[in-house]
Amino acid sequence: MLKDTDLLAEAEVEHATAKDLIAQIQAAGEADEMFDAKVKVLGEYIDHHVKEERNEIFPKARAARKLDLVSMRDQLQARKEELMAETA
Repeated sequence: MLKDTDLLAEAEVEHATAKDLIAQIQAAGEADEMFDAKVKVLGEYIDHHVKEERNEIFPKARAARKLDLVSMRDQLQARKEELMAETA
């Protein structure tokens, strides 16, 4: 069952932290001495987060069987396309 609220809360914090780092990187000037460190940390966060989702959250979601994963995939794909269009 997908009742591991600690795992979901951690994922939410990771999402917020990644968004904050992305905003800091986007706002950084050419002389930002922390730029490389921020990019490295963001990469590590994303790596960790993806592994956690793939190995823990998604299997629990599949086991719950109350989620329409195909619909969720379609919604995520549509949102990705919206975001990609905004950055183009």
